Amino acid sequence: MENKALRVVFPIFLGILIALLVGFGVQVFYPQPEMYVGPQGGSENAYLAYHQTLQDYNGIVSGAVSAIGAVPLVVGSLLPKRLVVIADGLLLGGVFTLVYAAGRGMGATAGLGTAASFAAVGVGFLLALAALFVRQTGWTLRRNARASSSSDVDDATLAVVFPLAAAPLAAMVVSLGIQAFYAQPYLGGYFGSGYPDTMAVYGRNSALIASSAAVVLLAAGFALVRRASIPADALLLGGLVALVMGTTRAISPKTAVVSFVVGVFALLVALVVGHLRMVGRRWLPAAEADGSGPRAGSRMFAVLHPLATGVLAVVVFFVGINAFYPEPTVGGTQSAWLRTVSLSATIVAVVLLVASLALGRISSADANALLVSGLFTLVAGVVPAAMAGEQMIVFIALAVALVVVLFVGYRRFAGRGRGPKAPMGAPPLPPAPAA
Repeated sequence: MENKALRVVFPIFLGILIALLVGFGVQVFYPQPEMYVGPQGGSENAYLAYHQTLQDYNGIVSGAVSAIGAVPLVVGSLLPKRLVVIADGLLLGGVFTLVYAAGRGMGATAGLGTAASFAAVGVGFLLALAALFVRQTGWTLRRNARASSSSDVDDATLAVVFPLAAAPLAAMVVSLGIQAFYAQPYLGGYFGSGYPDTMAVYGRNSALIASSAAVVLLAAGFALVRRASIPADALLLGGLVALVMGTTRAISPKTAVVSFVVGVFALLVALVVGHLRMVGRRWLPAAEADGSGPRAGSRMFAVLHPLATGVLAVVVFFVGINAFYPEPTVGGTQSAWLRTVSLSATIVAVVLLVASLALGRISSADANALLVSGLFTLVAGVVPAAMAGEQMIVFIALAVALVVVLFVGYRRFAGRGRGPKAPMGAPPLPPAPAA
């Protein structure tokens, strides 16, 4: 009997090994340039020259690594089913390598240099989705009845790890596109005339661009979900990560209200996406909608969606604080401001937790997302009061939160163990006869 645990671990290990081999191989055959430090410790001109050289190096490495990462993706999509574990490892290795390429591309020269990285990584990301599409809709799903049950384990491994790696990759591709075609302005240094106003406008516009790109990713994910759920989940989760990224880009005192509106929109979109993916029958693949077949893809989405929504809720909360209750400039009121922020976070967290109970019977996906959002907001909200030294406020907030969390946990989980109640007036069921 084959070791199922090894069949789960092997593709992940193989994928990590491929990415490490590529990364260290780049350093061996094309090492990163080092900054020259003269007798006087170097100069500003020398540093600027080195910085430009490093940006050019990152652009070249990003393109080369993207091309290398395409090789395991193509090979992994074409291997026969008897090598399914190796195929999964190659596909994951290609995705991990593309994540490294995207990270290098983020450090390339803004504009033309980043545009080349955006094109290379973007093509690699599309190739990864195409490889998974071929893998899931081709021979993978057309296994005959004699296929071993351990094949479901392979699908589960790919369904868990691929969206987890491809989702941030999708957000990084969006960020590369913004950096390439709408680069951050530079006006005579970071303290140049008009720089704060210009940066506020740039943050607002880049947030709107990132949110629009996230909507495109989400739409593509829903268009693909009935044919291939694994790449569809990667696109859906990538859209959620892009929404978080877009909301953080808009944080600025000069555009605080716009930032908050963008964040609320992103949070509502995240809740709608979770409901449609997990509850909406018309969006579910046939094997998930009728309750048959492995549901590893949807289970993974059910885990990652609340986490992404929770992070987004925390970001939206602090954006709202920045918009409607900004930090005071007078030092004497700093402690009171931190205390008020913590109390506000506790109130918002309790509202989210109670709302998760109200949605429990309507949409379990949104209920879970609100539950995690409340917990994340609760933890993040304690930090400001702790920074202000308000230990009593922290203790009271945690005590109230503990009571609310226990109550919500009891209603959400303990209540599920009770069986359905008999109708009023119905006679009790007779005991089963002894065998």
